[in-house]
Amino acid sequence: MSPLVQALLATFAVSLVSFAGIVIAFSGRWDERREMLLLSFAAGVLLATVFLELLPEAVARAGGGGNIFSAALAAMIGFFFLERFLHGFHVHEESRAVASRYMILIGDAVHNFVDGVVIAASFLASPALGVTTTFAVIAHEIPQEIADYGILVRGRLTPRQALFMNFLSGLTALVGALLCFGFRESVEGHLAWFLTATAGMFVYIAASDLIPELHAPRHRGNWIYTAPFILGVALMAGMTSWMDRH
Repeated sequence: MSPLVQALLATFAVSLVSFAGIVIAFSGRWDERREMLLLSFAAGVLLATVFLELLPEAVARAGGGGNIFSAALAAMIGFFFLERFLHGFHVHEESRAVASRYMILIGDAVHNFVDGVVIAASFLASPALGVTTTFAVIAHEIPQEIADYGILVRGRLTPRQALFMNFLSGLTALVGALLCFGFRESVEGHLAWFLTATAGMFVYIAASDLIPELHAPRHRGNWIYTAPFILGVALMAGMTSWMDRH
């Protein structure tokens, strides 16, 4: 199976995560405790992917060709400004719910497009790295997509409309992957930089969005949220070890 087909299948799988809101549709509720457990797991997965897969692969491919870690810094700065720009898209006040449904879809479309580029670049490096990167993306997308579904429904969309519109915004991941392969020669020539930029993006998401939620005053005394974090790290360590042997 070619890297292009692998990347497209992976990004389509990520797009399907947009249906995670169906958990609310059928269960009728989604409490904060479940969300925190998922956020903790996602943080562990992201950080383990950075330090066990992305950065070692980037260093191996760089061959001393420049300071590749500047790409990680650039990605973190870029995501800082992107988050500032899109911050208003994730509003939760009832009075702004109708307007926020459009902004949330635009924000998700941009975010998913970037995910598609990241996944495609990882598959260009190696199938194993593509799989672990895809898993990391899915892990942090699930709680976000569930939250987005809730906002869309509160913005007066029916459950079916919310799931469908969320899925459409998720399909921009395929566009990002195709664009990456459209410029394949340029991407392959700078894979080390793309991988460190992906690492920077993952560190930013974990350190600025996920972990601070776990350390919020209302959660500090609840050590159960530590277990999924350790599980996420252990799972990625085991996956990396298994793939290295095969």
